Amino acid sequence: MSSSTFTAHLTSTDVSKIHTITLGGYQTAAVCPPPMAKENPGTTSPHQLFLASIGACVNLVFEIALEKARIECMDIHSEITGDYETDEETGQSRFSIISIDTKVTVPKNASDSKVERLFEIAHENCPIGNCLIGSCVKLVTNLTISHR
Repeated sequence: MSSSTFTAHLTSTDVSKIHTITLGGYQTAAVCPPPMAKENPGTTSPHQLFLASIGACVNLVFEIALEKARIECMDIHSEITGDYETDEETGQSRFSIISIDTKVTVPKNASDSKVERLFEIAHENCPIGNCLIGSCVKLVTNLTISHR
C-alpha cells in the first residue's frame, strides 16, 4: 500500500476569529465561523470547505473515470448541500446528510447506464467521502445526464 501526506497551514490574522489557511503551499483562503462570513466578504467557513472538498473529490474521481472509459466530459457542475444539526441538550453540531447533485454533459453516443455506473464508482472511490463511512453523516449523490 502506498501513502501520501497532505498539509494545510492555519494562521491567525489581525481580526479575531478570522484565520488564513494555506493549502498545498500555494493557495490561501480566509476562514471564519459561519455567522461571520456574511460580514466579512471574501471569507469562507470550515463548513463550506468541508462540503467543497467532498464535492470536488467526487467530481474529480468521476472525471477521471469518464476519461479512462474514453467518454468525453463536456461539462460538469455540482451543487453540494449539507444538513447541519445542533443538539440543543449537548450543544454538539454536525452534518447529518450531505447531498451532491451533479449534472454532466457527455456526447450523444455515450451510454447513460455506463455514465451512471462510472458515477457510482466515483462515489465509492472518493477518498474524502470514504472518510464518512461509519460516521453519523449520510452521503447522497444524484446524477443528471445530458447529451450534446
